[in-house]
Amino acid sequence: MKISCLLLDDDPLVLDLLQAYVVMTDILDVKAAFTDPLDAHRYLMENQVQVLFSDVTMPHLSGLDLVRSLQQPPLVVLMTAYPQYAMEGFNLDVIDFLLKPISLDRFLRAVNKVAGILRVNTLGSDAQADALTGWGSFFIRTDAQFVRLHYREVLYIEALKDFTKINTADGRTHLTLVNLKNLEEQLPPGLFVRTHRSYLVNAARIDSVSNLEVKVGGHALPLGQTYRERVTERIVNRSLIRRQN
Repeated sequence: MKISCLLLDDDPLVLDLLQAYVVMTDILDVKAAFTDPLDAHRYLMENQVQVLFSDVTMPHLSGLDLVRSLQQPPLVVLMTAYPQYAMEGFNLDVIDFLLKPISLDRFLRAVNKVAGILRVNTLGSDAQADALTGWGSFFIRTDAQFVRLHYREVLYIEALKDFTKINTADGRTHLTLVNLKNLEEQLPPGLFVRTHRSYLVNAARIDSVSNLEVKVGGHALPLGQTYRERVTERIVNRSLIRRQN
């Protein structure tokens, strides 16, 4: 089944390029394409799509403000020539952030990420529960064998150039020839959180969060400034017991 999407960019040439890329993917179904964000807003108020590909800087309404205006936005992939918008976009839980000019391979990676998230969302109830509670599992290739790891046993994952090192609760480590970004994109969304450009942490295993670090299973890992606000909002604020006035 194809993934329904809406394309939004105030540059018609960019829309033409995206339309050409969509044809090459063979899994996207463009329900609408707009150059005016107000037209896109009106469409989304009356229609549902699974993913929105949106420019950021546009007249009248930015892509960020468009997402904020929707009570139940679809999955969002933002596009811009200005990387400084990335952090604000990720604070809105956008799925990916594409820097212009957008290459085909980078667009396809974003589409694959969207498809992976939608696959998890449409799992059967038992499989979905397994994934979300950490009782599911995945395989990695290490040396000459395939090793099964359960999500619940992974403490954190560390980037080592083209490799990643997976650290588990029983003190074992596993090296696999997959970089951290690719591994993150293939893990179920919601189970792991990026705390630093070199660390991906099992959200359910975090013991404490401070301004400079997170602690997980006795390990103190750096908390990068770029990721601090998102980690605090996602890990702490959502389950914080507050003082009642």
